[in-house]
Amino acid sequence: MYYPRTERQQRFIALAEELAAVFAERAEVHDREGSFPFENFDDIRAAGLPALVIPAEFGGWNADLLETAMVMETLATGDGSTALSLSMHMQSMGSAAESRIWPPALFERICRDAVEKGALINACATEPELGSPSRGGKPKTAACPVYPPGQEGGEPEAWIISGRKNFASMSPALDYFIIPATLQDGSEDVARFIIPRSDAIEIVPTWDALGMRSTGSHDIVIHDVRAPHANLISRTDAHKPVRGGPINAWFMLLISASYLGVAEAALKAAVRYANERVPTALGRPIATLDNIQRRLGKAELLIHQAQVQLYSAADLWTRHPEQRLALSPSIAAAKVTVTNNAVKAVDECMRVVGGAAMTRRLPLERYFRDVRGGLSHPINDDQALVMFGRGALEEG
Repeated sequence: MYYPRTERQQRFIALAEELAAVFAERAEVHDREGSFPFENFDDIRAAGLPALVIPAEFGGWNADLLETAMVMETLATGDGSTALSLSMHMQSMGSAAESRIWPPALFERICRDAVEKGALINACATEPELGSPSRGGKPKTAACPVYPPGQEGGEPEAWIISGRKNFASMSPALDYFIIPATLQDGSEDVARFIIPRSDAIEIVPTWDALGMRSTGSHDIVIHDVRAPHANLISRTDAHKPVRGGPINAWFMLLISASYLGVAEAALKAAVRYANERVPTALGRPIATLDNIQRRLGKAELLIHQAQVQLYSAADLWTRHPEQRLALSPSIAAAKVTVTNNAVKAVDECMRVVGGAAMTRRLPLERYFRDVRGGLSHPINDDQALVMFGRGALEEG
């Protein structure tokens, strides 16, 4: 593609390439062990990368959605798990910087922590009983109000939060947790709180997955954590219908970029194998065979299509903030296209390599497992197709 187009984009990608090369050397061990790559995040902090999406006014690099997607895509060519985990920090802070709906003092504090200390944050919303929050429903996690003496019924001074979340990616390295909870103040509203890491947040090592095995997406148990009222960042009225707003572009496009990077790594591995593999019956590299070239070409085409759609959607989101509601279908289409194309591209790479791709001697079996996680993130294929189908019916 014709990206990177600016010197700034080149700098960001060059940094990501340096980190990806180091992460690639560690990825196999962490995948086999299902261990969290603490050393990768030490490197990420040392490079200052947590500041990538932080606004310049707080000392950050002020990267937009397109620039951030490029970085996540590049990091994922080295280790998909690390890129996917870091994407959670980027989407949390990137969307917050864009919307500025958090209390200003709290937002500034977390921004400065990200810049000065390399602090990392993620939204931990999924629960065992709730399933995906994108499906609606209220969290079982509860927030009980704490009122100033003699002022019961007014504004709480704090909230006591208890509950359990699962799929808490990057949990071993997080400094802040965004926790949705149902308010126990008689309203049954759902609010989101920012909670700093503490001993009252227990990480339960439950993550043992098919792919993306080193994301540290464990369960967390919140044991009566006291959160100041000022740490409440949003509240949804339980008695009012939720109005449709713009789609979560930062989440959808950054996780898509991570899975696309995995597919690109698979293509490089398949090309390298095709050039080096010389069967005795053939007497030359299998890369010279038409059927191998066709499969590699199909993988390249799928990746190219995905990149074009990803970059276009991210660029439109950045350049046309007044059109973000109207751009929601484009974001959903990009997410579905990129993740499905990534899966199909890796499948083609597996066919190029053949039986050897099933062995752990090559990284392709890891890419094959990792890339499939992209299908499970919101918006999933079924949700997107229903959305597009209803849109077609309304237009018809």
